[in-house]
Amino acid sequence: MDKENSKLLNGIGLVLLLGTLTALDPLTIDMYLPAFGSIQKDFMTTMSNVELSVSTFFVGMAFGQLFYGPLADRFGRKLPLQLGMLVYFFATLGCAFAPNIETFIGFRLLQALGGCAGMVITRAIIRDLFDTKQVATFLSNMALVMGIAPIIAPTVGAVINEHFGWKAIFFVLAGANLLCMIAIAIFLPETSKVRKTELKIGTVFTSYIKLLGNRNFVGYLIPDTAVRAGMFAYIAGSPFVFIELLGIPSEKYGLIFGLNGLGLVLASQVNRRLLSRWAPDTILRWSVRIAAIASACVLLFAWSGPSKYVFLGSIFIFLASLNFISPNSLAGALSSQGHQAGTASALYGCLQWSMASVSSYFVSYFHNGTAFPMSGVILFCGLLSLCAFQFLVVQPAKRTPASI
Repeated sequence: MDKENSKLLNGIGLVLLLGTLTALDPLTIDMYLPAFGSIQKDFMTTMSNVELSVSTFFVGMAFGQLFYGPLADRFGRKLPLQLGMLVYFFATLGCAFAPNIETFIGFRLLQALGGCAGMVITRAIIRDLFDTKQVATFLSNMALVMGIAPIIAPTVGAVINEHFGWKAIFFVLAGANLLCMIAIAIFLPETSKVRKTELKIGTVFTSYIKLLGNRNFVGYLIPDTAVRAGMFAYIAGSPFVFIELLGIPSEKYGLIFGLNGLGLVLASQVNRRLLSRWAPDTILRWSVRIAAIASACVLLFAWSGPSKYVFLGSIFIFLASLNFISPNSLAGALSSQGHQAGTASALYGCLQWSMASVSSYFVSYFHNGTAFPMSGVILFCGLLSLCAFQFLVVQPAKRTPASI
C-alpha cells in the first residue's frame, strides 16, 4: 500500500467509506417503508405483496453472504465487492422501473444479493487490517456512521416520497452506491495478503461445517446474533405494542424509534472508550448480562405494566447493549480466522440475518393482541446471548486459558 492509501485506511476516511457502505443495507430496508402505500397504489396490489418485498430482501441478505465470503478469500476483497455493488446498482434501478409488483420483488431479491457483499467484505477488510482489540474499536467508530441510517432513513424516505415519488428513493440509493463504488475504486487498495489457491463447492461447504463446530467462533457469534434478533423482534412488534397497546400517538412512534437508534450510536462510542481500558471479552461479559437482565425486565413490565416508561426504558437498554456486544463479539469470532476471514464473515452474517428473520416471523406468528410475543422473543434472545457466551467462551477459557 502506498502512503496516501495507508493514511486513508488508518484514518477517518476508512471509517466513513466502510461505514457508509455498510449503512446502505439498513437504508435500503428503511427508506422505502413510508412509501408502502404509494407502491401498493401504483402496482394496484395488496399490502401483503408489498410487505413480501421486505422478507424477500432478508432472504437475499442472509444467503447471499455465503456466496461472497469464499470469493473474497479466493480473489481478494476488491473484485467481489465491486461485483456485488454493480449488481446492487442495476437491481436498484430495476426496482424503480419495475412494471409490476412481481418484478419489483424480484429486483429486491437481486438488490439484497448485491448489497450483502458490502456487509461481508467490509468485515473481512477490517480483520485484514487490525488486531482483535483494534477491530472492536474500529467497529465502534464505524457504528457512529452506520447508526445514523435507521434514525434518518424513514424520515428521508417519507420526504422523498412526498415530493418526488417512491421511485426517487431508489434513484437516491443507486446514486449513493455509485459514489461508494467510485471511492472504493480510487482509494481502497487490496487488503488480503493470503489467497486460497482453489475454490470448490465441497471445500467451501467443509469450511462452513468446521466453523460451526468451532466452539470459540460460535460462542462469540451467538451473543451478537441473538441480541440482533431481539432487535428485529422489537422492529416487528413495536408498531402494534407502542401505538395500539400503549396508546402512543403514531407521530411520536418515529421519535421513540429514533431515540432507540440514538442509544445505539451512543453505546458504540461508550464502547470505544471502554476499549481503551478493558479487553473486549471483559466488556462482552458484562454486556450480555445487562442484555439478559434488560430482556427479563421487558417481559416483566409487559406482564405487570407498572409504567410504560419503565417498559420503554428496558427496551432502550436492551437495544443499546447491542453496540457493546456486536463489535466485541465480531472481533472475537474473527480473531483466529485470518486465513479465511471472508468465509467466517459470510457465515457470521448469514446466521445473523437468518435468526433475525426467524425472530420477526415468530412475533407475527404468535400475535395474540398482547405485548407477550415481542417481549417473549426478546427474553429468549437475551438469555440465549448470555448462555452461549458463558458456556462456550467463558467456561472453556477457565479450563484452558491459553486456548482463547
